[in-house]
Amino acid sequence: MFITFEGIDGSGKTTQSKLLADCFAYHDVVLTREPGGTYFAEKIRKILLTSEIDRTAELLLLLSMRQEHMEKLILPSLQAGKIVICDRFIDSTIAYQGYGLGISLELIEKLHNLINIKYPDITFILDIDVKLALQRAQNKNKYEVMDLSFYNNVRKGFQTIAAKNRHRCHIIKETEKASSSQIHNTIINMVSIR
Repeated sequence: MFITFEGIDGSGKTTQSKLLADCFAYHDVVLTREPGGTYFAEKIRKILLTSEIDRTAELLLLLSMRQEHMEKLILPSLQAGKIVICDRFIDSTIAYQGYGLGISLELIEKLHNLINIKYPDITFILDIDVKLALQRAQNKNKYEVMDLSFYNNVRKGFQTIAAKNRHRCHIIKETEKASSSQIHNTIINMVSIR
């Protein structure tokens, strides 16, 4: 099974992906992330998150990292019968580069088709108020200092992605009052249904 967690920075997806991986302690689980996941991609991650580069060049870098991640970690792990949990994947590229930065959604789709991407079996999109999320965001990379309109566009992008992919995407609404354990329990119930 291939499970991904998506959402804007500060939404809690990293926490929830780790909590879910811990639940599968008796299974063979691979917990990974994007950008990152392989030696090559982890090296590029730091540059990508701290450097101002052309947005199309950034998209191409993300895709080359994803191709490497798929071929060297995700697909071999799935073929070996492991559960793969990934903190960010294709939907983040569509939301951030497409809806946030304005790159053509058609171009993003065509490029992903070129590398024959495997889509997740289930995706949890953690939906949270932008101001609350940015207060919670800890690592101030180049995205976390973007303005509210950028993040509102990204959030709307995730909502649109979920609406178009109801067979795999599940929106989990987050509020200030919702604890990580409550959100985790909701996710566990959804995973056990499948």
